[in-house]
Amino acid sequence: MKAAYIDHTGPPEVIRYGELPTPELGPNDVLVQVKAVAVNPIDTYIRAGKFPLRLRCPFIVGRDMTGIVAEVGSAVTRFRPGDRVWANNQGYAGRQGSFSEYCAVRQDLLYPLPPGADFRETVAVVHSALTAVLGLQFKAKLAAEETLFVNGGDGNVGNAIVRIAKAMGARVAVTSSNPEKAESIREAGADLVIDYKREDLPGALKNFAPEGIDIYWDATPQPDAMLAVRAAAQRGRIVFMAGANHETVFPSGRFYLKNCTLYGFTVTDATAEELADYAVEINQWLAQGILKARIDRVLPLSQAPEAHRLVESGKLLGKVVLEPERQAPYSESAE
Repeated sequence: MKAAYIDHTGPPEVIRYGELPTPELGPNDVLVQVKAVAVNPIDTYIRAGKFPLRLRCPFIVGRDMTGIVAEVGSAVTRFRPGDRVWANNQGYAGRQGSFSEYCAVRQDLLYPLPPGADFRETVAVVHSALTAVLGLQFKAKLAAEETLFVNGGDGNVGNAIVRIAKAMGARVAVTSSNPEKAESIREAGADLVIDYKREDLPGALKNFAPEGIDIYWDATPQPDAMLAVRAAAQRGRIVFMAGANHETVFPSGRFYLKNCTLYGFTVTDATAEELADYAVEINQWLAQGILKARIDRVLPLSQAPEAHRLVESGKLLGKVVLEPERQAPYSESAE
C-alpha cells in the first residue's frame, strides 16, 4: 500500500511517500480502506519531534481518518466489511498513523460514521469536535442559557466549540482580528466577535455578560489567568487548553472567593472507554448536521509534506484534507 511516513523526526521534508506493507490484523483489529485524512497541529509537532513520543519507524504520520471497513479480525463484533467509519486516535501510544491507503484500527478505537455524513467533512471536523465535546460537555458542563467566551475562538477548534455551544443554547463571544475568520465564526453562530487588537476586551466582556462569563475558554498560546478570573462569573469555569510552555500569574484569592473551577486537558491520555463516550457525542452532532467543517483545500496523499508546511504557515482559513489516489477495492489476493 502507499503511505506517507517518516524514518526520523524533522521538518516537513522528512515525510516520504511510498510503498509499505498492508497492516496485518490482530483478532480485535479492523482494516479500513482510507478515504480521507486531515492534518492537525499535533501531527506537525509529532513529525518535528516536539511531542515526546517513542515512534516505531517507519512511522506513518497522521491522527484522523475516515474510510470503509475492508476486513475484520476474528474477534471483531462491532463492524463488518462495507461499514463507513471514522477514527481520530491513531499515530500515538504505539499506534501507526492514518496517512495510508489502509489503516488497521482496534475495534474499540473505531466509530461508525452516521448516515449522510461526508468523508471529507467528517475528517476535517472530528479532531476539533473532540476538543469541543471534551471541554464543553465533559469538563465545564455547559448548560443552556449560560455565557461562553472563547479567547482565540476564530480557528478550527473555535468553530466546533461555537457550533456545539449554540446548539446547547448558550450565548457565545469570541475574539478575532482577522476579517475573514471573524465573518466565518459569525456564520458559525457567534453572538459577539471582539477585535482584540482594536477593542477593550475586558470592557467588551463586561457589556456582553454584566454578571460575568460562565465559561471562559482560552485557546491562545498565552492564556492570562488574571484576565480569566476577573472576567469569570461567580462559580465560573475556566478552560486552558494551549500554551504548554507559557507561565501566567494566578490570582488565587479572587479565584477561590468566586468559587471558580479551572480545567486543563489533553486527549492523548484518554482511555478507550472515554474516547468512546466522546465519540457518541460527536456522532450526535454529526448526525444533526451541527458540525460543519472549514476546509481550506483538498490534496492527494502524496502531498503530505506540502500539507504539513501549509499547516505550519498559520495562514490557512480551514483544514487541509488529503485523499489517497484512486485505489482498487481491497482483496486478500491483491496483497
